[in-house]
Amino acid sequence: MKMSQLKSLFYPFSFILTGVLVKIYVRRELLMDILDLNEHFQDSMSSDYSVQLEEILEEFKRGHYPNVLSKSAELRSEKNPDQELTDKLKMVEAICHSEIGEVKASQAIISELFQDSNLEWMLLGELAFMCDFKLARRILSAAVKEMEENDETDRIKLARGYLVLAEAEENLEKYVRAIKYFKKGLTYFQEDESPDQYMILYLHFKIGMMYSMKNEADESMQYLSKVIDMAGDSNSDLKINSLVTIAKTFGSKNENEKAFPYLQEALDLLKGSSLENQMTHAEALTEMAFYYFDQSKLSEAVPYYQKAIDIYKRLPQTSHRKLGMIYMQYAYCLEHKEEQNIRKAANSYENAIERLELTKDGELLENALADVIAFFDNTDNQKKKRVYENKFVKMTNAKRSS
Repeated sequence: MKMSQLKSLFYPFSFILTGVLVKIYVRRELLMDILDLNEHFQDSMSSDYSVQLEEILEEFKRGHYPNVLSKSAELRSEKNPDQELTDKLKMVEAICHSEIGEVKASQAIISELFQDSNLEWMLLGELAFMCDFKLARRILSAAVKEMEENDETDRIKLARGYLVLAEAEENLEKYVRAIKYFKKGLTYFQEDESPDQYMILYLHFKIGMMYSMKNEADESMQYLSKVIDMAGDSNSDLKINSLVTIAKTFGSKNENEKAFPYLQEALDLLKGSSLENQMTHAEALTEMAFYYFDQSKLSEAVPYYQKAIDIYKRLPQTSHRKLGMIYMQYAYCLEHKEEQNIRKAANSYENAIERLELTKDGELLENALADVIAFFDNTDNQKKKRVYENKFVKMTNAKRSS
């Protein structure tokens, strides 16, 4: 694989959603409202069931979800409470099933409540978001439609509905619809008498990221540039992610000179931040390494590749393909820079093959094996050369027989 091939192969899989480690508003704020059960059961605490309800709520707070399920079912079957309390107990049971991984049971309860109960659709949609994005989309679509038709006066409540709906669409990879609903939510937040500046910033970021997922670079950079301008010192995570995403966008367009200042600023801000040594940091380092790699400044690229690899190896969900290709680029730099380091290059090439063997991209692995065989031939390591030749032959034979 020549240097130009290493470049062209990098970006198709490199240009992914930046490792966004900002607080997810839906989980952090909206769904925690659901879990504040004291408020939901306040009207029932003076009823004949107060003792049982207090036990259920206490078990829920402690995370003893199987106990909650059994006590709630017992209360519903033996005491026969009114419909409103029954529906609220079922709501609690849906949450418990979701928390212990019993997704189908949770889905069934929420669907039943959506059809037959008087519980707010917004509440049920937020519940569904915890276990089934398609169900959440169906319920929340009905909820926001109803609110629009009824001229809902609480615009933040309406914004909240569009926000959770957009998050559901994002998780379903329906980015066009996600953008539409994020924009709706943004409009309502901006129109509020006391605008929530964090939410306005966050929604600009989300819209920018959705456009990046659709490879609509100009629109993405338009929104992310606003995030950079608005973020200030108190929202550095959003600013860093925006800087790195814009840099990656320029990189994907082979405009690496334009990417460079964004990477410089991002790497400066990453020092001491909550994103240091996380995915976003690794991506920024990789982009900076590639900036130097692209200019054949291989010695300058090496330390950035090394730092990026060190982080990627510690992260639990690093793509084998991505890390394999980074190892290939790193090895190429070590092999071809002015002061060669053949031993490290050999280790990196071998690490690359180990990672790429875990992918399903046979063509990429075949090209990488050819490079590694050539490397060990050029460095007169016949033992290692035979090892990788055997891998190559075995792979070729398997492809012919399939």
